[in-house]
Amino acid sequence: MAFLLDACAMLISLVFLAIVGLVAGVAIPGLFMVAAAPWLDWLLPLKETK
Repeated sequence: MAFLLDACAMLISLVFLAIVGLVAGVAIPGLFMVAAAPWLDWLLPLKETK
């Protein structure tokens, strides 16, 4: 019975860490890119083809 409870606690922890990792790896850098986009466009403008 203790093994079953330990396995459930481990699975819940892994799901929680996966959600935290997803937020830290995708959402937070995405917010910084939204803030940095105007400066990146000013520093590295797209080349216009004529």
